[in-house]
Amino acid sequence: MNSIFPLLIATYMLLSMPESGRNSNIRPSEQNQKPLFSFGIITDVHHCNAEPEGSRFYNESLHRLKEAVTSLKADSADFLINLGDLIDRDYASFEPVLKIIDSSGLRTFHCLGNHDFSVDARYKKRLPLQMPGKNGYYSFNVDNFRFIILNGNEVSTYAQSGKAAIKKTEEYIESLKAEGMPNALDWNGGLGIKQLEWLGLQLDEASSKNEKVFIVCHFPTYPENNHNLLNYREVNALLGNYHNIIAWFNGHNHAGNYGNFNMIHFVNLKAMVETDKAGAWSLVEVYSNKLWIKGSGRERSQILAY
Repeated sequence: MNSIFPLLIATYMLLSMPESGRNSNIRPSEQNQKPLFSFGIITDVHHCNAEPEGSRFYNESLHRLKEAVTSLKADSADFLINLGDLIDRDYASFEPVLKIIDSSGLRTFHCLGNHDFSVDARYKKRLPLQMPGKNGYYSFNVDNFRFIILNGNEVSTYAQSGKAAIKKTEEYIESLKAEGMPNALDWNGGLGIKQLEWLGLQLDEASSKNEKVFIVCHFPTYPENNHNLLNYREVNALLGNYHNIIAWFNGHNHAGNYGNFNMIHFVNLKAMVETDKAGAWSLVEVYSNKLWIKGSGRERSQILAY
């Protein structure tokens, strides 16, 4: 019963939250609690100088991003996490987006999305996103919490260079299609073998130090859908060995999503670029036993127990 009870609470709170805006129906006692720390999340800004296509309003993205970082700064967020796809296409699109983020003064941790590689081939190995190392995955700690940032584009047809590597990925996608996998699409990516091994080592180390873990990736791994990492089954098999992971945060699926397995919250945030109505961003407050995700714009608010 004890292992199920927090999940039941989390599921109830998730279903009872409004679809958008800040929640005003929280008990005063909960409002008076102070979080250990807080951070902002943005995803799928998809900036480019282009007319709307379908539900994507590209020229609204800069205005929405300014609104988001101004709000998060006013909320005293300790840092900002970008879940990827800052641009939709064209290397020049990075400059105005990064100017807004840098001018906000928020310490920002970047995660690579598939559209971040929609640039000329000569730029793919030197995207203008400041990250430790050159492989696109890294970790950092806040108090006793470890954030693991993954590069879900490592195995892909769009981020790799070299015909042999691309061909190998194409063959892998074809094998997934033969299995009838819904995510066997060339705009999805996966983790390489070395990155998977590194992830396991990070989780082992966090477990040995009694650290709680947040995992950040542009791509989802759960629930099953056509946006998932190409090798999401291998990733989920690894995650199932650990009991100190609080949440997996991702974008990529613009509609948003939520799932839970092995007591891990899989939170798919909504895309900022979508619809002509409003942007979407979140302030995540971390408490000793829960996350309070305060959604703004089209993003809903959620309280998730852990």
